[in-house]
Amino acid sequence: MKIILVAINAKYIHSSLAVYSLYSYLSEEEKQHVEIQEFTTNQSEEFIVSELFRKNPDVLAFSCYIWNIGMVASIVETFKKVLPHVPIIAGGPEVSYDESPPQGIDIVVRGEGEAAFKQLVRQYCGIEPLNTDINTTCSTQSPPLENIPFPYITGFDNLKNRIIYYETSRGCINRCGYCLSSVTEGVRFLPLERIKSDLDKFIAAGVKQVKFVDRTFNCSKHHAMAIWEYLIKTDNGTTNFHFEIAGELLDQEMLALLSLARKGLFQFEIGVQSTNPKTLKVINRTTDTALLLDNVQKLKLPGNIHLHLDLIVGLPFEDYQTFAKSFNDVFVCYPHKLQVGFLKLLKGSQLRIDAKKYGIKFKESAPYSVLKTDFINFAEVNHISKIEHMVESFYNATGFYSCVRFMLAKFSSPFEFFDALAEYWEAKDYHMVSHKKSAMYSFLHAFGKKFIPDEIRPICELLKFDMLKQDNIRTFPAWIDEYYFPDNRQITRTTAVHTFEYDICAWLDELKHNLDAVLHAGGVSVAFDYAQTAKQR
Repeated sequence: MKIILVAINAKYIHSSLAVYSLYSYLSEEEKQHVEIQEFTTNQSEEFIVSELFRKNPDVLAFSCYIWNIGMVASIVETFKKVLPHVPIIAGGPEVSYDESPPQGIDIVVRGEGEAAFKQLVRQYCGIEPLNTDINTTCSTQSPPLENIPFPYITGFDNLKNRIIYYETSRGCINRCGYCLSSVTEGVRFLPLERIKSDLDKFIAAGVKQVKFVDRTFNCSKHHAMAIWEYLIKTDNGTTNFHFEIAGELLDQEMLALLSLARKGLFQFEIGVQSTNPKTLKVINRTTDTALLLDNVQKLKLPGNIHLHLDLIVGLPFEDYQTFAKSFNDVFVCYPHKLQVGFLKLLKGSQLRIDAKKYGIKFKESAPYSVLKTDFINFAEVNHISKIEHMVESFYNATGFYSCVRFMLAKFSSPFEFFDALAEYWEAKDYHMVSHKKSAMYSFLHAFGKKFIPDEIRPICELLKFDMLKQDNIRTFPAWIDEYYFPDNRQITRTTAVHTFEYDICAWLDELKHNLDAVLHAGGVSVAFDYAQTAKQR
């Protein structure tokens, strides 16, 4: 008996915690009949079908999420035509709450799948009697988390340079209307000693990044503090740990502990979603927004933790103006990454149930993105998507930090800046094709020349500085030649000295103060060590 457990990830760097957890829960005898196969949505359906066909499976089992359900449905349809006798199992959020799973799926595993999948493996292997009913829904009581072994029992060889997902709890204290955690009750935790044992394996292997999928990692202060303290103590100097946390739940003791972490050890994702009180109330978020944003500022002070803040477009009572305010409220924290997401009406979520109540129109196919609501129309949603592209391209992406920070200060608000950037991007037809990074610098130069002409000299210097921080550039764009930049010297193959008219280094140290006064304080020579930069990358 050969059972292929299939994951189709969004990117190669991702891994599937689901399939590894299902596999780890099997006995040694059961594992002999099961094989994991991971693909990505960037691979063609034809390739995936061909690879699965080559394996000659007796049973196929797919893990289904919003990023792969369309692909899974098409693959299942094809596979049923070439090997109609092969039973197909499906599990995961995209079928757990769907009364009509894709055509060709024979068995649906709803909810947590370890016990149910184990039961099916035993049935197909002849250990237990097989239930042959078509379209059977299979679910069992969820086992205690400590009974599910460490998921990566096969090691990390096949996960090199990929993000490894891990959980220390299931469930969530919140009941956010857009999230599937709103339909679960309570939170279950792994015992701390088991967690420490698991973390030791990641640390010993020196994996690049471990991403915790706990919905609100710090919902238990004792739990979170114990894990953070252990990771700080056992830090291998290499591995990064990513957590989704509630910023408003941090207190002074937690902040003090986190300030001790090595730079790069922790990465926090904090879902703000909106700062509109009416919106937060209707989606069941009891967030103290002022406290949350204040804690974000405190987290930033030591400069050791990468901060990723989230907003959602299309929530009830959030119109274009209130979203702009939410954007500005969050942006003043200057997180390392600001994600502008769009509401997804997930199957089983409360907002999907209440969609008509708020006039929410959304795409019927995954990922079920919002199109418009009673509060924001499609044109506005569409324009915010262009603003989101500007945020991704010029703020979240590396390489434009100095110049963008300077330009932002010249507009009345961050939202106004990115709005103007988006309008100009489209007016110049930049949205029609992809661009090299050199073209992106030229675009910012043209934008500055049009909107901030009196500051074009410092803008050019800041663009040049940003370019040099990225690469050892010998030939600059033509617009650089319009300005005089004296004394540029190549010292060695990997070291260069460039002289700037303005004191850029002082400006970068004084971002929260008088930018103009610092920037116009006088020239400076800067040495760029590209050998060191390469090591840091």
